[in-house]
Amino acid sequence: MSVKIPKDCMPACVSCAFFSCEPKDDLGYCYRYPPKLIEIEGNFESCFPVTERTDWCGEFIRKVN
Repeated sequence: MSVKIPKDCMPACVSCAFFSCEPKDDLGYCYRYPPKLIEIEGNFESCFPVTERTDWCGEFIRKVN
């Protein structure tokens, strides 16, 4: 007998406490760590990593409603 694991039980950014995106967007922001400082054409900006809803990492913590 095979047990099927529901998709919302698998670690993915969309179900992580540190991920935020608009409901219909495929991309969102990971807020696990402070934003990174980057240089673009001589200007400095800060940004959070952009990830897809289906991405995942070793820092995953399930989102609790």
